[in-house]
Amino acid sequence: MKKLLGIVVLGLLWCGNAYSETKFSEIKKALKEDNYGLAIPNSFHQLISPKAKNPVSVSDFSIIGKTSIRFEVNHGECGEEPKHSDCDTDRERSELFYKSKSPKKEIWYRFYIYLPKDFNSVAPAKMSLIQFSTLDPFATLVMFNQTHAGLTFNRHFALHGDSNENTYIVLKPNEELFGSWTEIIFNSNWHPDPAKGFMKVWIDGKLKVDFKGRSYGKGKKFSLRYGLYASYLKNYRLSQGKEIHPQRIIHFDGVKAEKTCKKLLNKEICQSLTSQTVSKYLKFEHDGNNKKLYDKELSIIDPSTFR
Repeated sequence: MKKLLGIVVLGLLWCGNAYSETKFSEIKKALKEDNYGLAIPNSFHQLISPKAKNPVSVSDFSIIGKTSIRFEVNHGECGEEPKHSDCDTDRERSELFYKSKSPKKEIWYRFYIYLPKDFNSVAPAKMSLIQFSTLDPFATLVMFNQTHAGLTFNRHFALHGDSNENTYIVLKPNEELFGSWTEIIFNSNWHPDPAKGFMKVWIDGKLKVDFKGRSYGKGKKFSLRYGLYASYLKNYRLSQGKEIHPQRIIHFDGVKAEKTCKKLLNKEICQSLTSQTVSKYLKFEHDGNNKKLYDKELSIIDPSTFR
């Protein structure tokens, strides 16, 4: 009886507020209760499908405070606006959109993410969980993706005229990513001057990326958005031999941004983070045709080559 009750409770946990409409004010309130600092959400992404069943909701499954933000995407949940159609470009999404910010200033972000143990990956289609982009003109700067290799950091080199376009650095393999909370700390100075720009990423307290160089393009401002954003879904259908995209769910919690590490965390944690170095990166060669991860797609590279 206890076992059956546990299964029912778990099912309710993942169903959350299924088929309900959640107001943006409820989402913002839940994020504010976690002391979001400078990470003040602006709106639901305008390309969320109006027919989506339960794209963004508040869940009582959390690691910080009492609630988290639950994102869900199902097959065919694509939206349209006057200048773009996700339906015509083979995309599906459920995201929160943040106000644009000016570059050339240091900022610290924290995210907790949770992908369920049975997360339905649509790899080798691209699945962005966190994205930073310029707005005018639009261009992607950085993506945190879920791939065959796991959670990856993807800096869009082409934006800056570099030769190593779209290099993926593995942050956490899927066997460790699925079914556990992951803390992402992202510190950057969005600056077009190579001598001033930098990006650092810590995963569960360990430094994984330490990039120094140009980190911004021609846009006047940049924006943050996060949740679930799938593109090139044709790659999933062709490689997996399926016509229907599976349901995807992720939780975000404790999302916060501040100008300094001490405001984001505390002195002791900041000292631990900033004293670390990274000696090697695990590079993933993404191939949109591959059904699964192959050893040949992974290689060890020197951080100095990630420029």
